Amino acid sequence: MPGTGGMTDTGGTKDGGGTKDTSPAPLPLRRTGSGGPLRIGVLVSATGANLRTLIDLQRGEPDRYEVALVASHGTRSKALDLAREHGIEAWPGDFDARCGTASQATGPDGRAAYRQRARQWHDGLHTRIAAWETDHGPLDLVVLAYHRWIEGDLLTRYHGRMINQHPGDLALLDDTHRRVLTGNDPVAKAMELGHTTTRTSCFLVDESHDGGAVLCQGPPVPVRHGVDPWAQELEQKRLSDRPCLEWTVRAFAAGALGLAAGSHPDGSRIVLVDGVATPLGGRQLTAEETPEGM
Repeated sequence: MPGTGGMTDTGGTKDGGGTKDTSPAPLPLRRTGSGGPLRIGVLVSATGANLRTLIDLQRGEPDRYEVALVASHGTRSKALDLAREHGIEAWPGDFDARCGTASQATGPDGRAAYRQRARQWHDGLHTRIAAWETDHGPLDLVVLAYHRWIEGDLLTRYHGRMINQHPGDLALLDDTHRRVLTGNDPVAKAMELGHTTTRTSCFLVDESHDGGAVLCQGPPVPVRHGVDPWAQELEQKRLSDRPCLEWTVRAFAAGALGLAAGSHPDGSRIVLVDGVATPLGGRQLTAEETPEGM
């Protein structure tokens, strides 16, 4: 899944040297509005498990959270049905009909053409959302549970305000400091590698592929003997996805999150929680913890 990184350089100079300081400036992660509930937009693809977490937040604390808009790249998904059941405006999409799929794009020219079509499609979605915001008010946060890479104006508009739930541990790096569990099917990959637990990562979406700053990780879920990857992922949705997303949304609403000037070995920005730097993986929840009280 996609991942928010590329921040603005400070443009300062080092003392006495006159050398450009190209390190990025610290960045607080904040909502756009100053009052009322946190207004959330959701881009969805499949079951709607993460959308249900957000709807439950709204139902429990309507003065603090509002799921205002749901959109999908496809015409049919359980998530769209769930949104409609709760009276939330829901937009189906025609991405595959207009753009094809990444797996069908072969060769450098084919992949470049697919990427251009995908960007144009998402730029169109951006235009539609921008018009919607003019009529209905701005979205403070966009949450992805979304199976398409995003590039272009949509990323720019929600810079620092777009997060993605990824069912892999994005704090695991190989010997070259690259993330091990990016891309499709990270649960199956983790099990193939012999990992004894799996967990969900919530990260800030940027132009990289699952490379953005990791804000939070849900509790690790033990891999039971003989379980298949899909059953493991379903268990993970309940035990890791939900607390991970709930904690992150609460922390964002409280203004507790930010990015430090420094980076981790994989190049992602160091995440601040209440002004304190965190290790790669951000806030790492345990099975005993819940997001209550954030």
